[in-house]
Amino acid sequence: MVVVPVLMILLLVAVQFALWMHASQVVQLAASEGDRTARSAGGGPAAGLVAARSVATGPGSDVTNATVSFTMLAGDAAWLQVSGRATSVVPGLSFAVSASAVGPVQEFRGSE
Repeated sequence: MVVVPVLMILLLVAVQFALWMHASQVVQLAASEGDRTARSAGGGPAAGLVAARSVATGPGSDVTNATVSFTMLAGDAAWLQVSGRATSVVPGLSFAVSASAVGPVQEFRGSE
């Protein structure tokens, strides 16, 4: 009768791993979407933060305690980072996830 508890633990660990992988994909999507929005013409840092937060905390995201930060770098580049923790089904086992995206800000420059 030791086999059933061991199989249940293995199943929970497999589910935990799948949730961690899904949360990793969600934060990567949130970083990409927020960065794309922030760098696009008419976007900006506030719009990028809102877009990233909506993906990271949206329905089915499997990310808890999501934080989003935006930094303007030298040379008109934008850097957006999203981090959080994967949803946990195994007590005491929670994995951190994070992703970042960097790119140049798009802007129209007339004839100078």
